[in-house]
Amino acid sequence: MNLSSAKISIIIPNYNRGNLLPETLDSVLRQDYPHWEALVVDDGSSDNSLAVGQEYASKDKRIQFFSRDREPAGAPACRNIGLNKSTGDFVIFLDSDDLLADFCLSQRIKVINQHPENDFWVFPMWVFSNDINHVRHVWNIETPQSDLSRFLSLDAVWQTSGPIWRTESVKKIGGFTEGLACWQDVDIHLKALENHLTYQKYYMLPPDMYYRQHISGSISQGEISSLPKLRTRLDILTNHFRNIREKNDEIMQGFNIMAASIAIGSARTLHQQITREVLVFGRNNGLFDADFIRKTKMIQALVLSRLNRIGLINRFILKRIKKYRRDSNIGHHPPQKLPNDTRKHTHNAPDLHHHPD
Repeated sequence: MNLSSAKISIIIPNYNRGNLLPETLDSVLRQDYPHWEALVVDDGSSDNSLAVGQEYASKDKRIQFFSRDREPAGAPACRNIGLNKSTGDFVIFLDSDDLLADFCLSQRIKVINQHPENDFWVFPMWVFSNDINHVRHVWNIETPQSDLSRFLSLDAVWQTSGPIWRTESVKKIGGFTEGLACWQDVDIHLKALENHLTYQKYYMLPPDMYYRQHISGSISQGEISSLPKLRTRLDILTNHFRNIREKNDEIMQGFNIMAASIAIGSARTLHQQITREVLVFGRNNGLFDADFIRKTKMIQALVLSRLNRIGLINRFILKRIKKYRRDSNIGHHPPQKLPNDTRKHTHNAPDLHHHPD
């Protein structure tokens, strides 16, 4: 089966990124693979995003600009709206502040042509702040743990734009879960793994897109322990715990890390209802022992009485947090040599006749 001219849909949710959206769309326009469509779905922006989107849509008929026309708000709903309007055989979800390397689509379609049996294919990406010629590291590395347990442990093995999906496959798992205040990428990738979608990772290939890491102000950043985000995290925990039937020790350890991060985060920020719910859930499902529950309640009491302002007590709290936090491997990838002109570099992907290690 020859997929060398298959159509790729690039779905871009946008909220008040009128200053960065042109750079993102320019990276799409520079693709050396011509068979694509880009669907920008705006989430009610109050800046100049509408004018930017319409300008680019007038430049190239492959670019379409839509406004979200239903509830709920948020990037997941915008991605699903774009998915339903897309006409491509394959789909990439690209954030409105991230960039594609010129060879991104051609590299990915070549791999798909050689391994067409999968539901999705995962590629590496650079992480940068402002200038892609000064990238800092590559998103994540391989470890002995399973991808499922790593996502449960909040060590995101790949970011939202890392995979290219077969359109029918991502629709089969229901696309993105709408209404989530955070962990949207964790959720959809857990859904894909739980539903046993077939995939391969091609981390030996050159990174083909650029993830913009903001210090603040990202479309998905904000107060990490706000009530909506804690509620979303708890819902994701309980939903995926119910959906994953086979729970070995590694999977249970992943759930333990996810649940503990919610419990300690809610205790520190005095969201007492969330703290109660996650502690009960953890106790009833074998994730927490009596000692963890006692010390989490102690943290909540110390913060409530403002004793956490005392240095010794604050160090005790921070020690508890560190014990139940697994650092992401993002940024620990061995350095790779950059081409002289990263923006304009094109790369012919090597023939891949074997499963990557």
